Amino acid sequence: MKTIAVLTDLSEKSAHAAKYALHLARKMRVNVKFYHLQLVPAIFHAQPVLSGEDCPEELMIDSKLAAFSEILEADLMKRVFPGSFMPQTSVYTGSTDMVDVMTEIINDTEIAFIVMAPLETDDLASFIMSDACCRIIDWTTVPVLVVPQNTPLRNIEKMAFATTLDVGDILSIAELGSLMDGFHAELMVAHLNNNPADNDTKAAEKEINRKLYTDLRCGGVYFRSVPDIKHQKDWEWLKANKRADLLAVAKQPKEQMISFFKRGQSSHVTHHITIPVMVLPKRP
Repeated sequence: MKTIAVLTDLSEKSAHAAKYALHLARKMRVNVKFYHLQLVPAIFHAQPVLSGEDCPEELMIDSKLAAFSEILEADLMKRVFPGSFMPQTSVYTGSTDMVDVMTEIINDTEIAFIVMAPLETDDLASFIMSDACCRIIDWTTVPVLVVPQNTPLRNIEKMAFATTLDVGDILSIAELGSLMDGFHAELMVAHLNNNPADNDTKAAEKEINRKLYTDLRCGGVYFRSVPDIKHQKDWEWLKANKRADLLAVAKQPKEQMISFFKRGQSSHVTHHITIPVMVLPKRP
């Protein structure tokens, strides 16, 4: 059975991301596997969510991770109806080193995607642009979902895919639609158009819109060209018609990713993105 890989440092933020992963897994009818991954040195590490009687200091890392998993599984059981599908949980008891963890995930063909949280000191956009997150995105062959701490545990009703009009985006859109098929959510494919009058851009938008209907052959998907000519960029386009519950992008060169996720930030005001973001691998 397909499995969601959850990367956790046992902090409050990562505990919420793990709860969100379990919520997704229950709807998608897949399992969950927890991996302990410490992205920063222990001296700077966040206060773990498991402390005191819950997780004595002398316990080894694998025991702490097992206790973390059990607490979250018990919490999920309190929130579901008896007889509902419950994802099976497991833990990776190997090294917490990023190379070892990512090698284990890459070699596991059952992993559907990775879920993780920003570090305690980062907002979502800053974390996605960080070296640690970029390394994970660069290494993995599956999508990476970054979940902010204020994400509500509710079903996904609308997804937004930010297209660059790249020819490979159709493959990423199809992968996203297949992955999240169990939610029956609408999927808005949006192009942030900074030159609406350009004829080549208009032609490229028309072509990807055509492919959404001829190549995907599925309902609930629509294209939207978003004029993006304001000096102060923002995330308001994600709320068009109905608020998006998830934003997806295909992996781009780091400079392009930084430019995209910095939108809404200026010397005067910062508008943070507050919904989960999925970065999909670039498919050939």
